[in-house]
Amino acid sequence: MALLLSSIKRKVSALSFSTTVRCLSLYVSSKPLEESIPDARFLKHSTPEPRLVDHTPFLLFPQVRLSTLPNGIRVVTQSAPASSLHMASIGVWIDAGSRFETPGTNGTAHFLEHMIFKGTRRRTSQSLEEEIENLGARLNAYTSREQTTFFADVQSKDIAVAVDVLADILQNSRFPEHAIKRERGVILREMEEELRFMSEGKSVKCSE
Repeated sequence: MALLLSSIKRKVSALSFSTTVRCLSLYVSSKPLEESIPDARFLKHSTPEPRLVDHTPFLLFPQVRLSTLPNGIRVVTQSAPASSLHMASIGVWIDAGSRFETPGTNGTAHFLEHMIFKGTRRRTSQSLEEEIENLGARLNAYTSREQTTFFADVQSKDIAVAVDVLADILQNSRFPEHAIKRERGVILREMEEELRFMSEGKSVKCSE
């Protein structure tokens, strides 16, 4: 008897569902044609008919130019629409990442990345920091397996200053003994933090 009642309930439920679907179908098909036409406001920048659009010209823009200076330095330049905001980004990519290090020199690239901002023959660490802040700019660096990179984000009118700062820290940096001891501690703490995060299944990016 229980099985019979259960079977009847399933049939009634199925019948009710099919009736509801049929009613909805009739309701949709009976809607006036004008209600299915999109509002004109939505057609201002679009169309109800699908169409293929070729975005290749936009993907190829802005053009990248590669040139080589007499001393062998490769220079890559790119002008973007955002340049109308009068901003520029200048960077130096050096092919000296961690994968080029030996067991005896492991960590040197990362250590030099930290030390490079500790002052030069022309600029102290404080004056370097103040000069960048007064420009409303950003000076930073990072180390990867392939490269060590130093870059500055500045207003376009300050490009010459940014190039001078980058050239100065890369060619005339000084490494005071007290700064070396301090940065050794900083990097050791970063390594400990990285190992701790790795053991917890996470990752952390070390930055200046």
